[in-house]
Amino acid sequence: MLYHVIITLLLLGILANVLNNLRLLRRMPGHGPLPDPLPLVSVLIPARDEERNIGRCLESLLRQDYPRLEILVLDDESSDRTADIVAKLAAEHPQIRLLRGQPLPPGWHGKTYACYQLAQAARGEWLLFTDADTIHAPDAVSSALRAALETRADLVSVFPRAIMKTFWEAVALPMITVGPMCYLPLGLINRIRHPLVTLAIGPFMFFRRDFYWRIGGHEAVKQDIAEDVFLARLVKRNGGRVALMDGTRTVSVRFYRGLEEAWRGFSKSSFPAFDYELGPLLALLLVNLAIFVAPLGFLLVGLRNGWLDQFWVGFPLLQLIIGLLIRALIGQRFGYEWWTVLLHPLTMIFGVLVALNSVRWAWFGLGMAWKGRSYHFDEGNLVYRAGR
Repeated sequence: MLYHVIITLLLLGILANVLNNLRLLRRMPGHGPLPDPLPLVSVLIPARDEERNIGRCLESLLRQDYPRLEILVLDDESSDRTADIVAKLAAEHPQIRLLRGQPLPPGWHGKTYACYQLAQAARGEWLLFTDADTIHAPDAVSSALRAALETRADLVSVFPRAIMKTFWEAVALPMITVGPMCYLPLGLINRIRHPLVTLAIGPFMFFRRDFYWRIGGHEAVKQDIAEDVFLARLVKRNGGRVALMDGTRTVSVRFYRGLEEAWRGFSKSSFPAFDYELGPLLALLLVNLAIFVAPLGFLLVGLRNGWLDQFWVGFPLLQLIIGLLIRALIGQRFGYEWWTVLLHPLTMIFGVLVALNSVRWAWFGLGMAWKGRSYHFDEGNLVYRAGR
């Protein structure tokens, strides 16, 4: 029974943290004063084989209500029509510029090198790094600037609205919000200096330009596949402020399309986000299984065998209800459909399997593969080769 008491107390603690995080998580400010004169904002988009997304992304940025805006797109050796689509829009809209990416040098991850080139070409006082698969509300840029000024942040990042159109996307994508909301105490992000107590989400990273270069920019994380997380940690290490906000009304993104993309995408970043430290990753996986999956297993075994006591049914049913309540609260805030709450144990199982696959890729496989490149470490240096 001590086991069940501990699991129940852990779940109640996570529920308390989720409730507090939901209370503290601010929405992006849609109204409020802006500086006069307005600073130039550079929107920077790395794009590799993004012909299915880049047009919608740029069209949403062209509808921004913020007038002092430049939009830079770097074509990172795409094999599709990405560059042609951007070039056509650039010919019609002078605020768009198309940059041709240089070949990826040794020791760099593809996205970090693309972002580094974009930052070098940018002229703005503020830099918004965003992904080609994002769609931005008309006030996205102005809201980001207001948020940075109101919070005195050097980096503003947001939880975007995740677009999920298939069953497996509904299983996998909630991990992006469920993990941080359960385990990260948002109230401590800027109260304690420890760099691990922070987070940024890659599709929307709004930097104060001078601080971005002070921490070394993307060159400082050139080998980090989970570069968004490590940039946020660098901000903390250098005494900066990170504002993590609710951006569900500001930007939406379809992170992955279908099971294969989700599997490969999360496999690419899960183990690197833990700095390739197996101990902390395994500890988190075991906790997730114990508190979110095991109760369902106890309950099913108890009901099947007619063991209707507290050990097999009572405590597990209570734990399962608390776990689903946690998922329902998070889902309601971030706009997930109600039925996806019932998938929560499957989401946790998927997370465990994809994390273990991430370890396999890093230690025993062909490296971390994404967008036609495969990355692995050779004597501590990141190297890449052509991959799937």
